Amino acid sequence: MWHCKNLGDAMLSGIELDKIKQQAKAADAPLFVRYVAKYGLHCEVIVYFPPAASELAKQCLASPCLAPDQQDLTAL
Repeated sequence: MWHCKNLGDAMLSGIELDKIKQQAKAADAPLFVRYVAKYGLHCEVIVYFPPAASELAKQCLASPCLAPDQQDLTAL
């Protein structure tokens, strides 16, 4: 099962995103990110945790979600 975590505004999410990157690297877990622009200038950062990273998803308090469209994702 996939999980995701919305980190909010891209300009304010850097610290939390870096923390998740470090945890993923330590756990050797693949993660993906998508930047979603909803209202013009600002975009939100959403981190996706594939089934192989389910333990990390739990640690990061990510929510279950449907598998994202792979075209919209960037490896983290």
